[in-house]
Amino acid sequence: MMKRAFLLVAITLTMCLSAAAEDNGQSAGRDVQHLATALDHITVLEFAEPVTQAAVGSSAFNVEWQSNKVLIKPLKQGASTDLFVWTASRRFSYELDPPGETKNMTYAVDHFTPVSKPVPSASPDGQMTEIADMVVTRTFLGADRIDSSAIKDRKGSVVVRVENVFQSANRVYVRYSITNLTAQPYRVQKPGVCQLDPVRMQVSVLALENTQLTSNMLHTVRETKRNPLAVVSSEVSKEDIGPGETARGVIVLSQQFEAPTVIEFTFADAGDHRVAAAFVF
Repeated sequence: MMKRAFLLVAITLTMCLSAAAEDNGQSAGRDVQHLATALDHITVLEFAEPVTQAAVGSSAFNVEWQSNKVLIKPLKQGASTDLFVWTASRRFSYELDPPGETKNMTYAVDHFTPVSKPVPSASPDGQMTEIADMVVTRTFLGADRIDSSAIKDRKGSVVVRVENVFQSANRVYVRYSITNLTAQPYRVQKPGVCQLDPVRMQVSVLALENTQLTSNMLHTVRETKRNPLAVVSSEVSKEDIGPGETARGVIVLSQQFEAPTVIEFTFADAGDHRVAAAFVF
């Protein structure tokens, strides 16, 4: 349905553009301006842009052009003809009336209507920005929020909170924050990632979907098998976190999950304190 709607819009737009182009051509042909001339006098046409060409239909008129001006001088009495002037952006059509009295002649015509400039096509940088914006927007719309409200900020520890998870066609993106509540600087290194395969758990994994697990919850897991997962990339806003500071990072996994599963991130220890985060996704 969406494809058919897009095709209909494209066809309609093409028809409208074609009709507009055809109408512009016809209107330009009908928009003929009469110029009254007089023997031994010159009529001046002045344009907002340089004249590229001028053509007159009879040798009874002398027509010259230079820069953005066209000079018209009748040479014979009783003669009339047409005149076409081309500029960089359009064509002008005139009918040169037979020479008459000077009091009725057209001395000068100014065409200073601003010329519309073509809209520049999007630059490669602009196109890349649009694509990046679209990707980011779709990522935000498709991301799942992980509930980490049960995780406590304990003084003397480094706390990891899983914030959002987004699963694409062949990748899983995990956004997290890491806060240093110790008295020493902490360096964030690439974590190890495992999929936990609990044989028995007091609480259903399905009931904990999109939830970060506390250490007490993890203690309920028995006979766990750890399956290492490949980390495609790991980025963090700041590697060295000072006491009381927080950094945010993204971990990209080359994995797909069809059913709720437990995933654990393990970072470098902070002294004798284990730094890890486990969640159900």
